[in-house]
Amino acid sequence: NYIYVKSLYFCFKEKIVQTIRFFYAFLDDGSRCFICNKRSLFLPVCKSCIKKFYSVENAFSLNRCMYCGKELISTHDTCMKCRENRVIASCDYVMPLFSYRLWNKELLYHWKIEGNRSLSSFFSSLVKEALLKLNESIIVPVPPRKGKIQKNGWDQIDDLFQFLEKMYGFRVLKILQRCSLQEQKKLNRQERLETIKSAYSLLPEAAFRKELQKNKGILPEKVCLLDDVCTTGSTIECCAQILKKAGIKKVGVITLFTVD
Repeated sequence: NYIYVKSLYFCFKEKIVQTIRFFYAFLDDGSRCFICNKRSLFLPVCKSCIKKFYSVENAFSLNRCMYCGKELISTHDTCMKCRENRVIASCDYVMPLFSYRLWNKELLYHWKIEGNRSLSSFFSSLVKEALLKLNESIIVPVPPRKGKIQKNGWDQIDDLFQFLEKMYGFRVLKILQRCSLQEQKKLNRQERLETIKSAYSLLPEAAFRKELQKNKGILPEKVCLLDDVCTTGSTIECCAQILKKAGIKKVGVITLFTVD
């Protein structure tokens, strides 16, 4: 009952916030779409561009690398990087929804750095579609850097999970923790691979058991990891290894974007 009330309150609050955003966008004649420059109310992407460029159905129809999930430009089952140096080996699948190119870079910057939280609702609706297609019900977030939420006031992935859990009803298990304070984006590929093994771990035993109470105290057989961007794949591989060592049999991955 308590969880239901919290979800109800979250949905009600979000409807109020969206109404206020819509009202101010209407008075201000709205923002402009990053892609086509048309008026787009409070979202930085208009409805026509969302339909054209952010179709989850189209994302699932692409020919992808069997390891990292990146779109293939050849008939081979693997991309060039995975053929030369395969990083992702513990994930049962990797499903990046969109490429981290062109306006997507600006969109992610607008969300993460500029703090446009209206994008959390937009991105969560896309992830929801992907989770339903993959028949996933339990999701695990890649944890943020320690102190990030306190410093910035929020974390985009945490915001995304609020929507997925309280608005769409997915079960969220925050059973991983970030040990390193260093930002991975500042490291090159080799540095990421060298430092990533010590960057994440399971929660301490007591906290881990407490979090599992969301799943009746039972360790699930399969989960889906969720992150915003896949760069080298080292982060999701590290997290997948930890989850499988803990006893989870199947670990899938969804990322909003992939660097290709």
